[in-house]
Amino acid sequence: MNTQSGLFQEISIEIIRDIFVHALHEEIIWEAVLLDGGLFNTTYLVEYGSFHKKAVLRLGPVNRHLLMGFEENLMNAEVYTYSVCKTIGVPCSKVLICYTSKQLIDRDFMIVEYIPSIVMSKAEMTEERRNMLYRQMGICLTKFHQVTGDSFGFLSRICNGKKFDKWSDALIFEVEDMTERLERLGGLHAEQTQTIRDQYKKSRELLDEIKTSYLLHTDLWEGNVLLNRDTLEIVAIIDGDRAMYGDRDFEFSSPWMDNRALREGYDSIMQKSASPNDVKRRQLYQMFFYLLETYVGYGEYNNPELYETRKKQLLQQLMRF
Repeated sequence: MNTQSGLFQEISIEIIRDIFVHALHEEIIWEAVLLDGGLFNTTYLVEYGSFHKKAVLRLGPVNRHLLMGFEENLMNAEVYTYSVCKTIGVPCSKVLICYTSKQLIDRDFMIVEYIPSIVMSKAEMTEERRNMLYRQMGICLTKFHQVTGDSFGFLSRICNGKKFDKWSDALIFEVEDMTERLERLGGLHAEQTQTIRDQYKKSRELLDEIKTSYLLHTDLWEGNVLLNRDTLEIVAIIDGDRAMYGDRDFEFSSPWMDNRALREGYDSIMQKSASPNDVKRRQLYQMFFYLLETYVGYGEYNNPELYETRKKQLLQQLMRF
């Protein structure tokens, strides 16, 4: 299970017990079931305590030298995102504890209250029902995008004190980080990385037309939506660890967010026509996500197919400029 990822690693039941004793003062562990699907975090459904309560234990990645810079503080970013979700009316997980000191084990970990549910990507439903849920996801995004910040960048950076006054600075910082790592590992040639960096630097003025930073989820797809098993209604939007403050159009430039029903739900509230400069920025945003997933496939998940696909799309997008 998940063995191809260089970030995933199981732990023993003894370590799980130590975590629950330390974090929740619970000594009884009835069962700990490894949950599938995780390539970044390692996740268990744990039944614990004299009342047989359930919680989800998420352990941060091993081999942290493989991480991109913004991925080094994701659990604290997720706690922040959930705190905002509660204030804006977006259903989310309840965090019982987030432990990032790495003193108990050499990994960050988070324990969240278990929500009886099924992941949307695994639920059987009609196409009509699925489209309805995507429209609801779009409406959830409108709530995110009504929250503004005083700076730009990934929450993981901001929580560590790294803020950007300009949108261009936030993106260029991450582009330089990702390209440097890819070049060092052999995933891109020096000439390719320099061309990518130059394109973003040439686009500073275009990017800095964005003056207001909005809260973005950036990873809202079926795998991050929990549904009630019986009614197939949304009970939680999860994995807000990659949230950031930036341009709202950035949200929809990820390949994972390319869904017409989701956009319909969003546009039903947030009407916005696209200018020529909007279109140019979206091309830069798409290239950003292609670059990000090129690194993920090559440097983190050992997924040659993802790497080759996204690299090809990245270079094709670069040629359009």
